[in-house]
Amino acid sequence: MLSIEETCRFLRKSSFFACSSEETVMSLAHYSETIQIPAGEKLFETGEIGTAMYFVVDGCVRIHKDDVVITHLGREEVFGEVAALSHEVRTASVTAEMDTILLKLEQDAIYKTLTAHPGAARCIIQALCRRESEIIGEKVERLIKAKVMERELDIGQKIQRNFLPEVIPEIEGWHMSGLLQPARKVAGDFYDFFIVPKPHCVGIVIGDVCDKGLGAALFMTLFRSLIRSISVYRNVVETHSEHDDVINTLRHAIALTNKYIASTHASSSMFSSVFFGLLVPETGQLCYINAGHEAPMIIGPSGIRQLLTPTGPVIGLFEEAEHEVGMAEILPGELLFGYTDGATDAQNELGEQFTEERLQSIVGNGARNDKAFLNRMFSAVEGYIGSADQFDDITMICVHRETGTHR
Repeated sequence: MLSIEETCRFLRKSSFFACSSEETVMSLAHYSETIQIPAGEKLFETGEIGTAMYFVVDGCVRIHKDDVVITHLGREEVFGEVAALSHEVRTASVTAEMDTILLKLEQDAIYKTLTAHPGAARCIIQALCRRESEIIGEKVERLIKAKVMERELDIGQKIQRNFLPEVIPEIEGWHMSGLLQPARKVAGDFYDFFIVPKPHCVGIVIGDVCDKGLGAALFMTLFRSLIRSISVYRNVVETHSEHDDVINTLRHAIALTNKYIASTHASSSMFSSVFFGLLVPETGQLCYINAGHEAPMIIGPSGIRQLLTPTGPVIGLFEEAEHEVGMAEILPGELLFGYTDGATDAQNELGEQFTEERLQSIVGNGARNDKAFLNRMFSAVEGYIGSADQFDDITMICVHRETGTHR
């Protein structure tokens, strides 16, 4: 606890009372109260009516709104002055970062001092004006930084769009389309369609990098680029079987992508679920690796015919992770539908999830053309979310085989 003399010395250092008379400072010192706040304890909450101002004698406090930290205040800094003088509600919460000693001045004590020493009012008004000027300056600076960040995110969004397939391969008898709706400016989800010239097939990719926002978006571009480039530019050692070439290309792309991320970026602990399939258009044969991703569906006239469940773990965590290759076939009139967990985990205003069961029930009977089908599925999820915030990135892909194509 501070003595009267120690309190007087401390108050004289404050910009609020630096020009006040000795009598004013002595009066305030007598009215002040020293309080101790243990680390982690909250002093007051946003929205409470304020009746006191505080000076940090020792330690540090965190000024925040919920989990968003506005600033930290240390020794000789002041807070709560406006609320103490006008009974305003607290605009932020205050929590002790460490064991902290505060000097507390209640509103009644300040007014009693001002009544006895009217000249002190001028010092307080001047101090409030300086403080208001500082706050305005800080707000302007934060606004400028926010505008710069927003511009950078806009640029990042445009760049990321370029990493999605601008031109989807045109294959006779087949139609492919994708849809990505970020939860923020940029997304951690990705999808891709591309021609693999050797062996001749079409790469189909959908993935979801852990987390959301800028960090996930950066790794999204890395995962997507590695899978595509390794598949397209690999020098295939031809075997006697085109089927074996497809399988080897698939395994090679996933294994190298996984090893590169897990070894080069181990400290980031970033990983991605990925479904990567290689489609042979002439036959409808689909060889695939599902690395911990939601199971895509093959949908026919009678509804869901096959779920392409995971064949191995997510990629990017363990260098030696192994993935089996699955086999499927898309028959004439059928479609392949893939999605990320942003669809099934989507929440409505009550916090209830959309769920995989609801998604499968909406698929219904009979396949549609690719774009109409995706629009119907996305509209169902979007309608369920309603006015709630989008919980996560939502991505969907569709590969439709026309009826009447040969097998």
